[in-house]
Amino acid sequence: MRHLTLAGVCLAIVAGCGDARSHAALMADAATDKDAIEFERAMARYDSARATSPDDAEAHRQYATLAGYFDLRAEAVLAWERALELEPDDSAAWEAYVTDLRWAGVYGTDRRYAEKILQILPEALRRAPDRPSIYEEAQDAAEDLAQFDAYGAILAEVQAMRPDDPILRHAVEALRVARAEQEEGDRGRLVRDSIGAALDALAAEVEGDPDAAAPVLYRLAAGYDSHVPQRKNDADRWLERLEAAPDRGVLADDLRYWDLTIDFEMAVRGYADSTVDVSRLAAEGLKSRRLGRRSAWVSRNLTAVRERALASIAGDAPSDRAVRGAVTVAAEPPHAKLDPEAAEPLFDAAMDVVRWQSRAQFSAIRSLLYFGIEPRAVLDAAIAIEDDLRANRPGYLYPGLQGDERERSRRNSINSARILQARALTQLGEIEAAGDLFGQVATESRGSRSLGEYGRHLLRTGRPEEALDAFVEAMAFGGSWLEPLAEEAAAAADLLPETVEERLAARRPVVGEELERRELGQRIEREAPQFAIADQDGVEWRLSDLEGKIVVLKFWATWCGPCLQEFPHFVELLKTYEDDEEVVFLTVATAGSPREEVARQIEEGGFTFPVLFDEQGLALDYEILAYPTTFYLDRAGFIQFKRAGFEESGYEEGVARRIDALRTEADAPASP
Repeated sequence: MRHLTLAGVCLAIVAGCGDARSHAALMADAATDKDAIEFERAMARYDSARATSPDDAEAHRQYATLAGYFDLRAEAVLAWERALELEPDDSAAWEAYVTDLRWAGVYGTDRRYAEKILQILPEALRRAPDRPSIYEEAQDAAEDLAQFDAYGAILAEVQAMRPDDPILRHAVEALRVARAEQEEGDRGRLVRDSIGAALDALAAEVEGDPDAAAPVLYRLAAGYDSHVPQRKNDADRWLERLEAAPDRGVLADDLRYWDLTIDFEMAVRGYADSTVDVSRLAAEGLKSRRLGRRSAWVSRNLTAVRERALASIAGDAPSDRAVRGAVTVAAEPPHAKLDPEAAEPLFDAAMDVVRWQSRAQFSAIRSLLYFGIEPRAVLDAAIAIEDDLRANRPGYLYPGLQGDERERSRRNSINSARILQARALTQLGEIEAAGDLFGQVATESRGSRSLGEYGRHLLRTGRPEEALDAFVEAMAFGGSWLEPLAEEAAAAADLLPETVEERLAARRPVVGEELERRELGQRIEREAPQFAIADQDGVEWRLSDLEGKIVVLKFWATWCGPCLQEFPHFVELLKTYEDDEEVVFLTVATAGSPREEVARQIEEGGFTFPVLFDEQGLALDYEILAYPTTFYLDRAGFIQFKRAGFEESGYEEGVARRIDALRTEADAPASP
């Protein structure tokens, strides 16, 4: 993502930003923009204010807050550091600083940010003892680095000075649980039981005390919630008391936020009592103090409003998933328009998502298209999103993407915005313009979604045989869900049903070759970070010892469902290559995977492949953002391919294709 150190950018965004206007005027205008949800413009003004008055801590704070909102975490870190130089006792700034350090490291997969957290942690805990999230971010950073001992030493040092601090006590207990779960036997359960007993004793002590201090109430609410999860009623009871405490400060904020989030998600998925009012939950969530959390609740509010809109449709209402993006053949909207009392709140909620520049914007606009609400406004919004993406404006793409991956995501998002424009044009009756745009996207970005949307347009406009070809091509690109639409197109063209399979059989090999060329052309060409790590049998593996071999290196986690789904296929690969001395398969269990759980899963699956335990934060060095992630290293030790996630279809063939590409290149004679 583009970084905004906004000296030049502010001139492009804020008219007159570079003139001789006063610092006070810049700050006032920035505050007005922020209140109006013009966050990028506000950020530019605050940056200009920082330049005019470098000693104004508030300007640095506000800039850092907005930079963090847009996931410009490295920029935010620098601004927080300046703010804390000026006002070192600002506990809220310490909390935000540690949070942005954490996520700058995660999104940038840079261990230096996690290491910085441990370096500044003693000072942060001295200056901001009332901020529990500092402990949480620090423990996560220590886990990433496999440095629980260093983190524990810091906690012990602080606890020696503050032995009766309940917030610190909760953090010490959290570390005890994390450490125990990485050990053998039932240590995790035993530690949780002992913590539960300590909480019970504390609860009995303060049960009848109406003046119990908020930190004590926090330890009870957070302790029962995280360490004794089966005691949710106890956690809720103490959280209610904490929320009513006059000295609660921010102690209840995180607990309440996650409670609301879980309650909301359970309700919309049908796992909660039907009397749960999701609108009330959304309204409460929108009161969150942090911009990122309020943004999340803006999106959840849209879900709540959309649920009400679906419920207002007579008969068999479609699912929320269908509204958010399913491809249908029916003309849009696919049913009678909503009544104004349902349509107007849905429009307002969707436009709020767009205003907040949330990455849920595409889902919001699809909702309006599905119901046929204000297509002109939808068209304008989709055009604006495309313009912003082309200009590399912040807030649209997942911040962890780097290099070529980020550019591919940006192009895909631009094409998604253009498809939404074409759908809006269709609803406005501009059929020819819509068809041209659908066709352009399908030609320029050949894939299942773009071809499927074009086929749908062709079918709606009376060109069934062309639609059939588009649907078949989309299916060859992996769009198996389009088969019913292809069959409908065949029937409309008076063709036999088997025509679909016949044409698909002819196109699959051609498209397969195209996909293979695309994949094998997307090289990383990065030297693999070295490691020396022991496996489950104590055998040490050094990457340097594997020079001259092709290495397939898989990172996984015990809590990762797709990882476990992949393992049986991985075992079959090992059988295929067991006599191939040129290829080595290794797996690395992430630092957050307890050894006991790794052993259990390996034993239950009957797996015999080497499992290396990441005890040096190797996932950070390899830029792991999701599990499973597999790397393919050539014989010189360079990463050439990276695959995140697991997809069963074509799995073995894909692995073989990448290995064969590396083998063929190694065997090819050098150029004269």
